[in-house]
Amino acid sequence: MENKANTQPIRVLLVEDNELNQKFATAVVKRLGFQIELAENGAIGVQKYLDAKFDLILMDIQMPVMNGLEATIAIRKHEEERGLNEHIPIIAVTAFAMEHDKRNCMDAGMDDFLTKPYKPIELEQKIKKYIK
Repeated sequence: MENKANTQPIRVLLVEDNELNQKFATAVVKRLGFQIELAENGAIGVQKYLDAKFDLILMDIQMPVMNGLEATIAIRKHEEERGLNEHIPIIAVTAFAMEHDKRNCMDAGMDDFLTKPYKPIELEQKIKKYIK
């Protein structure tokens, strides 16, 4: 599937340290016809965001080096500093399902929240909500 605005392929950045979770999310994203790039921690995810154009970020919360909340804050700060008109959708994908966990994600600047384990259709629905 291509982004109608500029005919470029839809690109998703998956920031996730667990290999099994990486494979599962990658299969869902590829089945939608989108490209996916992996980052094993938040620091790598932020760098990949700075280096390339993505349409959506799937962000784990608990990761080594830099967690998903810190990475999201860094990305939002970059958007603000650069005065970017674009706001990249960031979806938290986490095993932490308490209401305060969701609130922490939203306070960090995330747009949505998906609790692990999830069904493929749940991930598809979250992605399609932000990729038109």
